[in-house]
Amino acid sequence: MFKILVPTDYSNCSIAALKQAGALARGAEGMLVIMHVVENGSVPDPKIEQDPCYQEMARLFQSFSESTPPLRYEERYVEGIPVPAILAVAAEVKADLIVMGTTGRSGLKRLILGSVAEEVTRRAPCPVLTVKAQKDEANSEALAAWPNWTTLDQPPASPIPADVLTSAEINDNPALALISRAISARATDIHIDPSSEEYTVRFRIDGKMSNFCRLSSEVGRALLMQLKVMGNLDIADPFHPKEGRLALPGALNDFEVRITAVPVVDGEAISLRILSRHRLMRSMDQLGLSTSAHSRIEQILRHGEGLVLVTGPTGSGKTTTLYSMLHQLDDGTRHIVTIEDPAEYDIPTFRQLSVDTKHGITMTSGLRTLLRLDPDVVLIGEIRDADAAETAMRAASSGKYVFSSLHTRDVASTVTAIRDLHIDNRSLAGNLAGIISQRLLRRLCAECSTAAAPTEQEAAVFVANELEPPKEIRHPVGCPRCRGTGYYDRIGLFEVVTSEDDIITAINDGKPERELRRLIHERGICSIQKDALLKVAEGVVSLEDCSGMMVIELAPLAAGAN
Repeated sequence: MFKILVPTDYSNCSIAALKQAGALARGAEGMLVIMHVVENGSVPDPKIEQDPCYQEMARLFQSFSESTPPLRYEERYVEGIPVPAILAVAAEVKADLIVMGTTGRSGLKRLILGSVAEEVTRRAPCPVLTVKAQKDEANSEALAAWPNWTTLDQPPASPIPADVLTSAEINDNPALALISRAISARATDIHIDPSSEEYTVRFRIDGKMSNFCRLSSEVGRALLMQLKVMGNLDIADPFHPKEGRLALPGALNDFEVRITAVPVVDGEAISLRILSRHRLMRSMDQLGLSTSAHSRIEQILRHGEGLVLVTGPTGSGKTTTLYSMLHQLDDGTRHIVTIEDPAEYDIPTFRQLSVDTKHGITMTSGLRTLLRLDPDVVLIGEIRDADAAETAMRAASSGKYVFSSLHTRDVASTVTAIRDLHIDNRSLAGNLAGIISQRLLRRLCAECSTAAAPTEQEAAVFVANELEPPKEIRHPVGCPRCRGTGYYDRIGLFEVVTSEDDIITAINDGKPERELRRLIHERGICSIQKDALLKVAEGVVSLEDCSGMMVIELAPLAAGAN
């Protein structure tokens, strides 16, 4: 049974916590363990029985008992210091969630000034929801999305151990505490945005933005200053965009955080990109490739030379795919060089160069320098202009393996984008080894998704895309593991085209994008759209998420289009 522990101190905050815990327990068909921390063994202190908060709490207990069906709960009286007592009871009853009140400090202000709730949140063996009493409780940050401030019970694949950051490090550095929270929540980005009276902190988790906390202007400005100092940014100049990297303690050496500070209307906004080495250096088997797509990429990697392009929008996993392919090629017999803006990670076996415009190192000039290092494999972070495209094409034509990325919609539009960079059709056709177009889609949570037979409309989507409708498809529900979203982690969707004769001939002949898309479809190559539907049929992703996130809409294929 789902157990919720509610520590109380007969305050308005405790009443707010009990109300929220009661609502959660009803929804989960669970029970409450209501814990009173008392002094001198008084159970309860006779003086407090006349207190309005105590009387309100008694009425609340009565409503629990009289509800239909009655809400199960038990009371415990524990004497001792609050934090150790709460942690001990949570472990004893094997609580699935702790709901407790806080005195009104929110977000990082609690980290700076300290509180019982924050200490419990840091050390608890289960998720913790902190609730503060407000005139309009529905607007409380804790009630709006209950685990915005939690220690999740399902950390990332390479989690930070609970004791790897000492209390001193966290108390002395609220910015570090914020980053460690984001990592525990599997966030890839942190956004800190100012308004006229406060700062809003949001995380991007599994590709979706999620509110985390709000900060007063005073605390928010102090946090931004601390982040800028950690990123070695000029704190005296808030009027120009700045970029850098945060210096993290050794305990976080598997993570890297980029910082971007930008002046906006209400002040200065900061975005933090969290990079994880174990996420970046994935094997090909972990990307979500179908059997046919994996086979085509293996064919591309056996080509030995030429241009390989990985395409998709920002945040679609292009860098991860590129590094996975390079990792497979890195067998000690090839000299691999990269130029990126900036280099994602320091890979000992690669020769890496970062773009540095202050010192005259652009993507184009840096690439020309790298080609003098006798490379076998060249990674260009992104082809951004005609000069870089031309240099990459020359390197590919000289027998080098050249990998790069572009922001395009699908494989056919990638050819158009390269043509727009003034690369002629003959050169592109002669040097192209393959194009991989991809997206990222949220995985359904394995613990709470439910299956149902497809409706007529859902089945029609499969038929329109030349697929047999599955007997059932899965839908998101929401549970503590996935923070109530119904999704946990992400998986790639791929369209992979190799240098096949008829496609290369069509490129060489200058066939338009629509004709190329039709030819790719006729070859039986799985589009991103069809790959998404196949993963829906497998129960990996939801049809709702496909229609909400994909650039190519889930609609019937018209003649001559895909």
